[in-house]
Amino acid sequence: MDLIGRYLSGDISAGEKAELMAWVDADSANKAFFDEMIRLWSVSSEYEEEPFETDAKAAWAAFEKKFDQRFSGSPPGALSGNHIPEAKVVKMRPLRRALQYAAAILLLLAAGYWLFSTVGDSSIQMASVRTGAGEQKELALPDGSKIVLNENSELAYVASFEERRVTLSGEAFFEVTKLNGKTFTIDAEGATTTVLGTSFNVRAYPSEDKVEVSVKTGKVALEKAEGTSQKIILEAGKAGTYNKQKEVVEEMLISNADAWKTSRLDFDSIPLSAVVEALERYFNVDVEVANPQLLKCSFNGQFVQPELQDILNTLSYTMALEVEKQNGAYVLSGDASRCK
Repeated sequence: MDLIGRYLSGDISAGEKAELMAWVDADSANKAFFDEMIRLWSVSSEYEEEPFETDAKAAWAAFEKKFDQRFSGSPPGALSGNHIPEAKVVKMRPLRRALQYAAAILLLLAAGYWLFSTVGDSSIQMASVRTGAGEQKELALPDGSKIVLNENSELAYVASFEERRVTLSGEAFFEVTKLNGKTFTIDAEGATTTVLGTSFNVRAYPSEDKVEVSVKTGKVALEKAEGTSQKIILEAGKAGTYNKQKEVVEEMLISNADAWKTSRLDFDSIPLSAVVEALERYFNVDVEVANPQLLKCSFNGQFVQPELQDILNTLSYTMALEVEKQNGAYVLSGDASRCK
């Protein structure tokens, strides 16, 4: 129950999520149970705007009384045959409170079942790789696919790798090997990326509001992990995002997504808006543009082992921009009519 609870609350690591998903996929009964927990969670979340103390015994007593009085007219205790003292509850419309108690009780009953289930079974051996700040790691998967993991990231998968599926938290560049038509799947922060054999970059940090997928070679399918058939197909040179808040996927221009791995920034008639995003991502800085019309101006430049000041100086010279640092951010200003 602990892993499902962590999953529902969003407080789950990539390794834990991979372990949970392996258990879910292992048996249809497991999947049915997991889906029911998601449904119950969504029901109870509809009633979170008022205080609720999760005292199981008091919750059951209050729900039993409300249920009997409202729907059956029978005396309190009819559901269990035992008398439980009435609990003190926060004022709330009776039906709404009853529904919330019901959802909470169902979750508690499900937890009892969970104690006898096989989630966390030692027979499911997990493998995971993590990186710290400023650290990158290269690894090879059992199917021959190669991955470069960026800093502050984690990749996890079932060690047997019978199903070509991994869970990513952070950023990684994938070179997936083709294998008899078997798909390769990446679960990352609510988005699912599916391929046969290709190379691409996935950025999915928990602290960011989007999951970004940029394709270098081949073709990639990007979709929301659960509850929708919405999907986009990205070909070489294309990129897409999954918006966590809106829960939608869409194609989008992302420049130099794998610059962290190549140590290069190449801008070939790229709009300044995409240049700014690339600089912010690569150097971890804030860049603002005072005149919104400048964002449509294009920029050309190639930088190996790039330095931020060198790029800002080039922008200033070629686009007649002024660059100032204000409140920790680099501010670009100028006349958009002078853009070429």
